[in-house]
Amino acid sequence: MSKKIVIIKTDATGDVVRTTVLLHLFANDQITWITAKHNISILPFNRVNLQKVIAIDDVEQSGILQDSFDFVISLDDDFKCAAVASKIKTKELFGAYIQGNKVVYTDDSMEWFDMGLSSRLGKEKADELKWQNTFSFQEILFRMLGAKFNGEHYLIREDIYSNGKPNVIGIEDRAGARWPTKKWNQFPQLAEHLKQDGYEVVFFKEREHLKDYLQDIGNTSLIISGDTLGMHIALALKIPIVTLFTCTSAVEIYGYNNMEKIVSAQLQKAFYKTEYIPEALNCIRSEERRVGKECR
Repeated sequence: MSKKIVIIKTDATGDVVRTTVLLHLFANDQITWITAKHNISILPFNRVNLQKVIAIDDVEQSGILQDSFDFVISLDDDFKCAAVASKIKTKELFGAYIQGNKVVYTDDSMEWFDMGLSSRLGKEKADELKWQNTFSFQEILFRMLGAKFNGEHYLIREDIYSNGKPNVIGIEDRAGARWPTKKWNQFPQLAEHLKQDGYEVVFFKEREHLKDYLQDIGNTSLIISGDTLGMHIALALKIPIVTLFTCTSAVEIYGYNNMEKIVSAQLQKAFYKTEYIPEALNCIRSEERRVGKECR
């Protein structure tokens, strides 16, 4: 029997993209997705089971709080999202919610949230668990929900296509302000090396509409980036990608046999640090153009 399910996943956009694997898991159910307004346009409205998408800021006037659901999957542990999860009428809740005036999470979701900012174990233990983790986000998510991840792909809006020329390489050299160590300082030098090798190199820029940024990625045949939204879009479009991991978990990202990972030898020193750690970047040299070669 079809279930009425709410998924709460708002930010970051790349994390929303990777969470779309749940649309495979609940293919026969009726899903309402609550997300940030700027992420609405990235979701695959062609999926029959994705029946409604609501901006987190529009929850009160959307009528969802007057409805009843079978299952709420609450994957953001910030107060605003957890508070929404606590207000929705549901038979079953998975993930973050509010208890008293504090964000907590259900026991069946602790494998993920124990490694996060809201960890009941404290930040030091959470960071240790994240460093020791050997599973991708998708594997953990499916396991917590009682299923097995079998390589189900990301699902994004259906009007974006991968049609890049064979010799066009796209570089995403930007990253959010929270993670300064994601910004590798040798992308310009790498671009020059690639041009000398006969490739056309495109640096992605901010676009007014998210669809245009997605299509810019679709117009390339290979992507080089850090752990960013561009990386997730390339995976969604099944474009080969080389990813530099300088401060975030490489094992957490499932590469779908389409990704080469370059992992900084100083990763542990910079692991989920929000300050700039130059050593984690400087050990990766632009001359090392062989994808998949770990910096040592």
